[in-house]
Amino acid sequence: MELTIVHYRYLLTIYQLSREMLDVGATELAQRLSVTKPSVTSMLGILMDRGLLVRERYGKIYLTGDGVLLARKFEKRVETVKSRIPSMGFGLTVEETDAVAYGLVALLPERCLET
Repeated sequence: MELTIVHYRYLLTIYQLSREMLDVGATELAQRLSVTKPSVTSMLGILMDRGLLVRERYGKIYLTGDGVLLARKFEKRVETVKSRIPSMGFGLTVEETDAVAYGLVALLPERCLET
């Protein structure tokens, strides 16, 4: 099973939070993504099963090396797509541009995103 946009959003959000704070937990992740804590717990289980993150005993969340690499790659691709969207003249808000960029990056074939 390939990663979906939701998987990538979680990975990227964990990656971004880890740059802002020493310890990332499910509560911070739920707040940042505007989802419930049970949703976070469920997704963390999926990402742990894929070897992309580790959740320690007291709830601290860390990306594995593979998780960091995927998050960085996704972040770079999202930024590239986001920079190109305004020239298309859709008049999107910042939030809409973010959503479109995430969606496109998650859906486009790998060959389209190679830089």
